[in-house]
Amino acid sequence: MVVVAIPLAFAQPSLSVKDVMTRVERYVAGYGETASIVVCTERYRQTAQPLGRTAETRTLVSDFGIVYAEAIHGWLGFRDVIEVDGHRVTDREGRLAEVLMASQGRFDEARRLSDESARYNIGAFQRNFNVPTAALFFFTPENHGRFKFSARTVAADGTWEIVFRETERPTMIRDPDGASVPTSGTLRVDPQTGTVLRTELRIEMMHLQGMRAQHGHASIDVVYQHVDDLNMWLPASMDEQFAMALDRSADTVTGHADYSNYRRFTTAVRIK
Repeated sequence: MVVVAIPLAFAQPSLSVKDVMTRVERYVAGYGETASIVVCTERYRQTAQPLGRTAETRTLVSDFGIVYAEAIHGWLGFRDVIEVDGHRVTDREGRLAEVLMASQGRFDEARRLSDESARYNIGAFQRNFNVPTAALFFFTPENHGRFKFSARTVAADGTWEIVFRETERPTMIRDPDGASVPTSGTLRVDPQTGTVLRTELRIEMMHLQGMRAQHGHASIDVVYQHVDDLNMWLPASMDEQFAMALDRSADTVTGHADYSNYRRFTTAVRIK
């Protein structure tokens, strides 16, 4: 066996968390431009379990797409629900295509579709951020100052796990009354390219309902896959858990979504 010593002066310089997050931000900034002409099919099953009552389930089939919203200077992922528990949603043909491709597309129309789709969520936890790219688009250069980052581990394949914590107010996510809801979580990234391979978003919140405090927490875990036909890393699956407690009652919601049938639109859109 031959052992070769590499002089320190010629060793590969180590990366800092700041270096890696700069690459992540650059990757995310360019990601929306490319992904905005891509849509896919989302199959999404939710289960709500109120304390002491029968569980409820719901299965959604949707088109999922990404648009740029001029009003917030950022990208939004949103779903257009096609089918609920096997029943076709009426009057929805072509809505996603209209938002993605129409030159007169507007931010309020994309928001309306997002809010409309959110009404199919089950459970006591009101939410419209349960889309796979929600955490990804936090990490743009414009939002860098909102978060604190630290490295946790380096995997055998060289990918980094980076912990993030939101420190700036107002936060990216708010409760129904507009109060800040800080986020934290982890990213798994390729440190050389900034490619995001997994996001884990965590939320802790307290909401006053009359004189009583309502406590909640949530987690959304998204794994990305490389789609060879598009040469992009795109969502493969999303697993979520929401829990809300008020006095002695509690509600939990779990969900799992799979993403497939990725295809391109021929025109990107700017939502104004």
